[in-house]
Amino acid sequence: GLIFGRTRKFRDKIINVSSSKEDQIDLVSVFGGGERTITSHNFMGGRITAVFGGAEVNMLNAKLAEGINVLDVTCLFGGVEIIVPSDWNIRMEMMHVLGGTSDKNAKVIITDKNKTLVIKGLVMFGGTEIKRF
Repeated sequence: GLIFGRTRKFRDKIINVSSSKEDQIDLVSVFGGGERTITSHNFMGGRITAVFGGAEVNMLNAKLAEGINVLDVTCLFGGVEIIVPSDWNIRMEMMHVLGGTSDKNAKVIITDKNKTLVIKGLVMFGGTEIKRF
C-alpha cells in the first residue's frame, strides 16, 4: 500500500495535461503517460523521467534562460518527446543502451548562441525524440 499510494499521487499529477510557467520542469511518468506545456520565458531545464511509460513536453511557447540550461532525461522502457522552437541551440549528451535519440530537424538556424539547452541522460530500451517547429 505505501508504495502504490505514492505512485497514485504521482500518476494523478502527471497524467493530466497541465501548463506550467515555472522555470524548471520535474516530470515523472511511471506506467502511464504525462504531458506538460512549458510557457516560461526563463526556462532553465530540469528533469524528465519515463519508466514503462511516456512523456511529452511542449516548449514551443517557452524561451531559454541565458547560458547553459540542462534538461536531464531518463527513459527506461518508454519514450520521451520534446517539442522545441526551431531556433533553439540544443546539444545532445545522451547515453544509449538498446535505445535511441533522434533530432527530427537537421536544418536549424540558431538565433541566439548565448542560450543553450543541453539534453543529457540515459535511454535504455526506449527512445527520446526532439521535434522542432
